Amino acid sequence: MKEEKPKKKNPYLEGIKNLSKSSRGKAILFFLFYFIFFFLIISLVRSNYATNSNNSNTKDNPVRTEYKLDKIENGNYHFIREENINGLLTNFTGDKNNNKTEGVMTVNNIFTNYFIYDNINLVKTTDKYEVTSELYHFNNITDDNNISKFLEKAYLVSKTEYESGNTSYNYEITTNTIDSIINNTNLDIADIPNKITLETNEEDEVVKISYDLSSYATYINNVPTTTTITINYSNFGKIDDIEIPES
Repeated sequence: MKEEKPKKKNPYLEGIKNLSKSSRGKAILFFLFYFIFFFLIISLVRSNYATNSNNSNTKDNPVRTEYKLDKIENGNYHFIREENINGLLTNFTGDKNNNKTEGVMTVNNIFTNYFIYDNINLVKTTDKYEVTSELYHFNNITDDNNISKFLEKAYLVSKTEYESGNTSYNYEITTNTIDSIINNTNLDIADIPNKITLETNEEDEVVKISYDLSSYATYINNVPTTTTITINYSNFGKIDDIEIPES
């Protein structure tokens, strides 16, 4: 019969057995066990955090955006604009071409023809137009040439794709950021973020923009102010030249 070779002893197990024979060794094993335990816990937490970060819309890992603002920025379109300021609804419907806008403003079922040319706002009274104060609320944010400035500083929260082919992009932007862009300030206000939502069509053209500027409006007015603005765009590039009315 062949003699069985003696099994090789595991040096690690032997080391643990030897340590367990003394009080000092037991103490070493105790601390070693908890060191390994906490190391594994920390590793799992960090691994889970990294996974969540990769799945979220952080600035280091942004959701891919494919929307196009060029047709709005070209300033030739038909629009419907609805402003809700503390429950008071104002609707604007009209056409824009070459920095000239003509349309109808509706407040409490009262219709008023208006005209905007550059920064001049006109409203029609009886048979002529007269200069008035700025008609749009927060036009410094919603102006065609300023939209991208705020989106560049906003944080993309989510992107939703619909079966129709439309896509929505939901952004948040702080009052601090808005005011820094408009007034070049450096505020430090802890507030609820403002919201900007874009909706695109199948060609990725932005056809609707919704703003919730309640937080910024509250800061400006020093009292709680609900402010939402929704603008629908259509007929891009199809608006004929608009004549400036006689005042």
